[in-house]
Amino acid sequence: MRFGMLVHTGKPEAIKVARRLVEFFQARGNQLFTDTSTAQLLGKPDLGRAGYMALVDVVLVLGGDGTLLSAARLASSFGKPVLGINMGHLGFLTELDADSFQPALEQVIAGNYAVEERMMIEGRILRSGVEMACFRALNDVVVTRGTFARMIQVSTFIDNHHVMDYKADGIIVATPTGSTAYSLSAGGPIIEPMLECVCITPICPHTLASRSVVARPEAHVRLQLNSPGEEVMLTIDGQEGIPLEANDVVELVRAQVTAKFVKVSGRGFFDILNSRLREPRF
Repeated sequence: MRFGMLVHTGKPEAIKVARRLVEFFQARGNQLFTDTSTAQLLGKPDLGRAGYMALVDVVLVLGGDGTLLSAARLASSFGKPVLGINMGHLGFLTELDADSFQPALEQVIAGNYAVEERMMIEGRILRSGVEMACFRALNDVVVTRGTFARMIQVSTFIDNHHVMDYKADGIIVATPTGSTAYSLSAGGPIIEPMLECVCITPICPHTLASRSVVARPEAHVRLQLNSPGEEVMLTIDGQEGIPLEANDVVELVRAQVTAKFVKVSGRGFFDILNSRLREPRF
């Protein structure tokens, strides 16, 4: 097997683990590739390859859930599965811990692993009927107010049927994977990630009647911004931001590709949920 490695280079611990991985795979005769800048940082320029994800069987991701989200979006374009080694705090998506990954990687090399597919959503922004941007998300797409503490108004439609006009701080459209992220903080439901659906949750709505709406995965979701003069932003997985203008339309559908995750630990979603949602220790 050939492995790729995406490293959060801002985390010193991730660099240390990356060096251990280089030694681990070299000792076993497996090829390991990464991007050219990370290869230079590790002092192993021969590992650097442009477009390395197209060359490998599994992409190892060293970081937290944010790093894994970015990697999963990239890898989905190549149909490659990712395996997260946790360097963060929550770790809903990462599969392995930094201090105990070697036995699990032995299993992966031996072919003793499963691949779990998660649905993604993709969308576009229309301004006066003209497409201004397109994007893909694994967790969520969020339309939210900017720096001023004013609520925005968003009309929500599913399959051209008017659902509700929300007056709120924003609107979250989440996948099941994203149900334990921002949507959970906004009062949305926890959804088992293998269940395919989309969940629409308002952020701090100005009415007690506003609740989350869960729709089938094939639903066509449309958000229309009705807040002239307000500063509004669309964010993708909390990592990319696009400014919106009044009367902009955001259209969202199920993505044609899926995010693939290597499963080797045997831990189920509810095991992870139980451990991650406990009160933090200080």
